[in-house]
Amino acid sequence: VLGVGPVVGHELAASDLIDKVAFTGGTATGRSIMQAATGNLKKISLELGGKSPNIVFADADFETAVEFAMFAIFANQGQVCSAGSRL
Repeated sequence: VLGVGPVVGHELAASDLIDKVAFTGGTATGRSIMQAATGNLKKISLELGGKSPNIVFADADFETAVEFAMFAIFANQGQVCSAGSRL
């Protein structure tokens, strides 16, 4: 479920009707989901994180690196831990 907040994520994780929850987002929501899932030993996949850097080395093709870095945060609408958000 995309775009759900911590309350909805917690309810999904706590529900006996849901077999597994996969979540990509902030650590506070991920922690809430993990805690709620302990009550029913639900399978969870969490991709939690902060700012993923793009690192460009001196011997890289600079033009290509800039082109890819400009769009790195937008892959999968930024909902992956590897979405490059810093350069």
